[in-house]
Amino acid sequence: MRIFLDTNVLLDFVQDGRPNNETVKLLLDLINKKHQEAYVTTQSILDLVYVGSKIDYAKTMSFVSYLLKSYNVSHIDSFSLKLALESGHPDFEDSAQLACAEDEECDVFLTSDNGILSRGIDSMLVMTPGQFVDRMR
Repeated sequence: MRIFLDTNVLLDFVQDGRPNNETVKLLLDLINKKHQEAYVTTQSILDLVYVGSKIDYAKTMSFVSYLLKSYNVSHIDSFSLKLALESGHPDFEDSAQLACAEDEECDVFLTSDNGILSRGIDSMLVMTPGQFVDRMR
């Protein structure tokens, strides 16, 4: 199974106190234990470092190191950007990540972003980290 993690899922891990913090810890452990193929984007890592380093630099950089060793890191290329633009959806960044996940032929897109969750994506299953953890247990 190919699993795509949205930026907010990564931020949930490094920011203690976020609503999905504990769930994302379970999610990452589950992905590792079940040897699932997981994807993040270079943009997500850059956003993670920008936000996370202001909160806990050491934890953030340790997490980035883990992601680079264990996950597939995809570029949001011009094709994905064009698809995002053509989608007409006002949240361009979300559309670009979805296009990237589709290009990587991901089966599941994990997010806590209500805007993405309510979009009605047909090409892959879109769910929260909690929903995914519940299904995989």
